[in-house]
Amino acid sequence: MNAAVKPNVALDTCEAHRYGKRVTVQELLEEYGFEIDDIRWYLAVLTADRMFTYRDRPEELARLVWSGALEKDLYNMEERFLEQLQSDLDRNQTDEAHVRQILAEVAQQKAKRRRARFAHPGR
Repeated sequence: MNAAVKPNVALDTCEAHRYGKRVTVQELLEEYGFEIDDIRWYLAVLTADRMFTYRDRPEELARLVWSGALEKDLYNMEERFLEQLQSDLDRNQTDEAHVRQILAEVAQQKAKRRRARFAHPGR
């Protein structure tokens, strides 16, 4: 194989799946070069978006915070999220393509965060 040509990882993954090897979420995270902080940021953005939906319902937001439900949602959110993705894969409730779609969203948020950091150093 020519050293300048990188193997098609998606094709390799499909080949592995065809022969009974299922890809894991951890393998996909490594393939994308993600760290746990990237997942945490993605989930924080989703949570912030969710909080904005309470703009016209401050009592409901207060109840969410007061009840401890928000704290429960935030505690170890990235580990629980990854465990749930893996569990869904293992039980055939989702597939690799869907996980890759989610990871593409993580990549978008990571890129936005990086651009913002360079635009506003020190933040």
